[in-house]
Amino acid sequence: NTQHIIDRLLPDTSYTVGVRAYTIAGPGEWTEETAMTFDIPMVQNFQVSRISDTTARATWDQIESEAVERYTVYYYSTSEVKRQVDSGSKNFSANVSEGVIDGLDPNLDYIFSITVTFILGGIEYEGEETDPIIPL
Repeated sequence: NTQHIIDRLLPDTSYTVGVRAYTIAGPGEWTEETAMTFDIPMVQNFQVSRISDTTARATWDQIESEAVERYTVYYYSTSEVKRQVDSGSKNFSANVSEGVIDGLDPNLDYIFSITVTFILGGIEYEGEETDPIIPL
């Protein structure tokens, strides 16, 4: 295996990681790579309003970073009507601050949340989901 995930690192902290191979001939030379951790910001000013029984409009403040790949709006039903459950998500490009979520069940009530995904060094990092909100 040539990959290992190191978790529980502190945000905004520089780490130097060394790696070396072990073979029959013994240990190889150390390699060193220095990397900086960062905080993925939470999306701010997230709001949702119902446009119709089956459609909602979400708005949010864009995060100013070239590393932003997309925003993902999640929705979950909260209705107990017929004990139905509906959930899903919709992705929006990094250069928008609003989007329409359609195909909602008109018989259900929903809550919504949003995350932002960054790409750094070719790896995707999804931020923390906002607290769920009820549409206005």
